[in-house]
Amino acid sequence: MLSELRDKVNFAIDPVARAFARAGFTPNSLTCIGLIFSLIAGVLFGISQPRFAGLVLLMCGFFDIIDGAVARVSGKVSAFGGVLDSVVDRYTEAVIFIGIIFGGVPELGQYGWLWVVLALVGGFMVSYIRARAEAAGSGKLSVGIAERAERLLILGVGAMLNLTGYAVVLVVILTYFTAVHRLVTAYIRLR
Repeated sequence: MLSELRDKVNFAIDPVARAFARAGFTPNSLTCIGLIFSLIAGVLFGISQPRFAGLVLLMCGFFDIIDGAVARVSGKVSAFGGVLDSVVDRYTEAVIFIGIIFGGVPELGQYGWLWVVLALVGGFMVSYIRARAEAAGSGKLSVGIAERAERLLILGVGAMLNLTGYAVVLVVILTYFTAVHRLVTAYIRLR
């Protein structure tokens, strides 16, 4: 959903991406900077500082957008860069959710950790279904309402509002809906 919006706002993102490219940042270095921000967010969640974690998480999302834009505007799109970006995305989600589990989500009671695990698995499945279906020949499978950008935005804003647990529940619902939507779409396309 936000990935479609990203294509429409490239006119605003491209100048920022060009500035990063001129400053000497490579797409892969920006991907790694995003990973560092996710580690910081995970630690902040772990020490029960959700508002700061949410802010840092939004910074992580910024670097997730800008790394691909720098690759595009600088002509440095590469197969390895795509692989690195996907791997870092999975680690980013894992670190964030592990931090949330460690810090706790009291508004969800003693089984709050289970909601967080379900959110982590749901996020991984959304990405895995897309990768597997596209490898099988489905074409670009970016359907659904809970791609990674949406999940980061929900968690970041929810944490800044001190509603992390509710944001996690929303991520669970949306990721499983998106996973089913992608499976159905893949089935139709690959029949």
